[in-house]
Amino acid sequence: MKRIYITLIFSIFTLSSCVNDLDTSPIDPNIVTTDQVYSNLDNYKGVLAKCYAALCLSGQQGPTGDPDISNFDEGYSSFIRLAFYVQILSTDEAIMGSQTNGLRQMATNTWDSNTAILNGYYARLYQIIGYTNEFLRQTTDAKLQERGHTDASFKQQVAYFRAEARFLRAYSYWVLLDTFGKVPFVTDSDKLDPQFLPKQISRTDLYSYVENELKEIEAALPDTNEYGRVDKTAADFLLSRLYLNAQVYTNSPQWDKAAEYAEKVIQSHYSLAPKYLYNFLADNNTSPEIIWSLNLDGVQSKTYGGTTFFILAQTGGTMLNYLNLGIAGGWGNIRLRPEFVNKFQTSDQNFVTTDPNAFSKNDSRALFFNIGHKKEIATLPGTFQDGYAFTKWRNVTKNGVAGSDAAYVDTDFPMFRLSEAYLTAAEANFRSGKSSEALNYINVVRNRAYNNGNGAIALSDLNLNFILDERSRELSWELVRRTDLIRFNRFTTADYVWSWKGNAQAGKAVDSKFNIYPLPSADITANPNLTQNDGF
Repeated sequence: MKRIYITLIFSIFTLSSCVNDLDTSPIDPNIVTTDQVYSNLDNYKGVLAKCYAALCLSGQQGPTGDPDISNFDEGYSSFIRLAFYVQILSTDEAIMGSQTNGLRQMATNTWDSNTAILNGYYARLYQIIGYTNEFLRQTTDAKLQERGHTDASFKQQVAYFRAEARFLRAYSYWVLLDTFGKVPFVTDSDKLDPQFLPKQISRTDLYSYVENELKEIEAALPDTNEYGRVDKTAADFLLSRLYLNAQVYTNSPQWDKAAEYAEKVIQSHYSLAPKYLYNFLADNNTSPEIIWSLNLDGVQSKTYGGTTFFILAQTGGTMLNYLNLGIAGGWGNIRLRPEFVNKFQTSDQNFVTTDPNAFSKNDSRALFFNIGHKKEIATLPGTFQDGYAFTKWRNVTKNGVAGSDAAYVDTDFPMFRLSEAYLTAAEANFRSGKSSEALNYINVVRNRAYNNGNGAIALSDLNLNFILDERSRELSWELVRRTDLIRFNRFTTADYVWSWKGNAQAGKAVDSKFNIYPLPSADITANPNLTQNDGF
């Protein structure tokens, strides 16, 4: 079983009155005060770990039973699972049969301000921001001095911890910027006060905040870090994403900056894994390509979110008769929309293997299971056989050894992968008129996809449509598809129609704008006239 660094300390985050009134003695002897937690040097890393874990876990125990956020089903409300619903289920890459909690609305682009998934996503992001803000409040130089923590090496370690917490907060604000636009804004400089109501920040100002924060963080983070924790390259990576979408956020494109920071990532110490699938297996912690991961373990971090959701929900029917996925059974829920399948050449489709180490002779990313399945999805919700199944995520190692548990997986979730930086550099350079540079970056990714075979394309084949499709082929189900479609003006328009987009079957007319609502927050009320550039 692979090692994961996260050892969670939950006590500090169960406090309510104790945080604000340190003179009050806890009634429960098992609950400790903030000062008690931070008096022990060994606890600082554990509290930081909780900030990281909030992105993939949902409570104080696994998989359910003591949630961090009440009023949301703990099974479906982890950040990564909610991000799948928002970023993938609402696009051309996947469909689900489930109808509850707003899943049907997300799958058909008919959500509104009451959709539970969007409310949960919003709440989860502010939970992460709250955790990181409090960690930053408790780790200032003044607080360290007050608690007698004066050792220089420890103070340097805490400085790195603080930079990581700021990164997690910046990432959360980037997601809010990307998804909702104008949102309430709060940092560690705001005092803890039950009556405090944060003011909203404009989308342009939030963009500037995230940009400036990441630049400061980049200088404060270590060059390399423990697996699962962020380093300087992670900050550069998120800056490249921010700049790639700057035109959406601010109406001012930043293609040159997007290319600059993507190229910094490419020149870093990370390298592409020799095989595409190595990034999605139970031992993907050995991949040299993963810049930032959410670390998961079938024994120590049980959850119905994370990659357990990805692997079990994509598996059903007879799949386990043909494939070693390292699980005892699946949920038979998520399938591929035909428009995603059609992005691959016919010769690359219908990829099925009984060998987890076998790869397609052509595009190794065409990981389809079609035995007994129809490619088209004629009705909703339909059955699991309506649409091809996906086999990208697996709970087995490169050698076919199953993970530590057959119900909860060991596969880490790759938040940032090097290949995305290549595709960002390709798109940004192409949009800046540097087609040859763009082609070189695209072909690096494609040659790996074809197992160093004949994956390269010619310059005459390169255009923006090809780049958009290539991003989908390479980054499918990795939480960027909605963002990509918006950047290419394909998300809420009728220029590109996929099956059940706007609740219509593919090929049928849809309105040029759907009922896209922002999630109400503070003084904002739902406005059906908002466009994709205004956020969700």
